[in-house]
Amino acid sequence: MKFTCDREALVDKLLVLSRGVSTRGTLPVLSGILLQARDGRLEMCSTDLELSMKAVVPAEIERPGDVVVPARLFSDIVRNLPVAGVTVELGQGDEASGSVVVTGGSARFELNAWTATDFPQTSSFDLTGSIAVSRVPFLATLAKVARAASRDDNRPILTGVLVSVEPTGLRMVATDSYRLAVKQTTLSDGPQAEVEAIVPVKALNEVARLASGIESESIAVVISENQAVFGLGDLVIATRLIDGQFPNYRQLLPESFEHVVELDREMFLAVVRRVGLLAQKNAPLRLRFVPPTEDQPAQLVVRAITQDIGQARETLDIEYSGEELEIGFNHLYLVDGIESVDEEKLALQLITPLRPGLISGIRDGDPGTDFLYLIMPIRLSG
Repeated sequence: MKFTCDREALVDKLLVLSRGVSTRGTLPVLSGILLQARDGRLEMCSTDLELSMKAVVPAEIERPGDVVVPARLFSDIVRNLPVAGVTVELGQGDEASGSVVVTGGSARFELNAWTATDFPQTSSFDLTGSIAVSRVPFLATLAKVARAASRDDNRPILTGVLVSVEPTGLRMVATDSYRLAVKQTTLSDGPQAEVEAIVPVKALNEVARLASGIESESIAVVISENQAVFGLGDLVIATRLIDGQFPNYRQLLPESFEHVVELDREMFLAVVRRVGLLAQKNAPLRLRFVPPTEDQPAQLVVRAITQDIGQARETLDIEYSGEELEIGFNHLYLVDGIESVDEEKLALQLITPLRPGLISGIRDGDPGTDFLYLIMPIRLSG
């Protein structure tokens, strides 16, 4: 194998692929990047057995071939070469030594390498039959729900996002059992039949990160029995799907609420952030809704008390006519929900202090249904 290509183009793709390299020491070859030189192009792959990435760089191929190079060291060498072109060569025939020679100008590096047969092929990166999903709606939908997915690998089903692509819309759902986020987005060019899968949030976040930097208006998506593949121009990301039954989120959403409180999004968010500074050591953020009296309008009193640290309190004038009610939430989860609302006004819908609350934007005077954020309360004492 021997090829020459542009150094900057190679560095750009290596930076992307390095995010798919395994950081675990169980299989050393997973710390490498597979180089496949043929047909006027260099194809490169990385994988951690769950997430796989593929990138393509134009190259002058003198001898086709495959090899696996150590990702971090190879990337550092290429990035620091003094010239614009880089040549990579692997010995052939009796000259094969299991090492790769990287040259640029007068600089020459020799690296120990793995054979391509040692590299696990976890994905075909096949985009045949892909559906085109509009890039901007995809990114906007994922941004609303990704933060609600669990990071606890002990419950793998909750580390995924339920992705449904329908003829007229895209829906994503995520939950960590403490909050639930549902986002429905209208599509004008959806597939003829519905496609649904539980996709790891880690993979979706990588897709979003890379998709935000491309010019294409759409993302090519293929969902098969056990994997999802996303085409982003000359980058392809493939991930294993999560097996199992996703929670029936529709059953978790209450059909009705006792109280619907309209709040200014920016003002409410600022208060929650400020008072939340004193909601430490898992202390709840307390929201007390006080009906109006002859002397004052209805109020929302936001409090936080952390033993041995201190307390904070701030009041907002609101429209509220129900009985006095106090409910507690994790302030970080509450901030996530408020931040995900696009509208200037939001609706906080409540039943009792021990039942979950629902956050949504207010559109045309009513709580919207395209984005729903359900948050479990914290039982208050004292």
